[in-house]
Amino acid sequence: MVVPAAATSELRRAVLRPQWEPGRRMPGDDDPAALHLALQDGADVVGACVLLPRAYPLHPERPGAWQLRGMAVHPARQRQGIGGRLVIGALEVLRAHGARLVWCDARISAVPFYRQHGFATEGPEFHHEETGIPHLRMWRDPGEPQSLFTSSS
Repeated sequence: MVVPAAATSELRRAVLRPQWEPGRRMPGDDDPAALHLALQDGADVVGACVLLPRAYPLHPERPGAWQLRGMAVHPARQRQGIGGRLVIGALEVLRAHGARLVWCDARISAVPFYRQHGFATEGPEFHHEETGIPHLRMWRDPGEPQSLFTSSS
């Protein structure tokens, strides 16, 4: 479900930037065009991501591009399908917003997860400017049927 940034910011900070002090704003929190998605278990946010209308850096001429960023699943709930449900939900939201391409900068450890969900890698490995962690750029067409790629991860 689409929620205010404040509903997902702390989970994303704790999982993706644990060295940052609690309460610090995460990338995308102040962007008025951002869509913040959350999966909840009762009142608890157990998964979150941010969707931003942004040109795909490797093909900026392609229209309708959105960046998926800040994917985070609560550590106690990882490997229970929450990340996959979040990606499927994000693709549904993006299709409703007319997206024609979705891309992300994936940590190397997350590349297999994104591949399972239909994302392809493009370009060389790089160290992300915010984290210094190795990443690969990945993308997919949000209109492709998710059932071709769905897994239980």
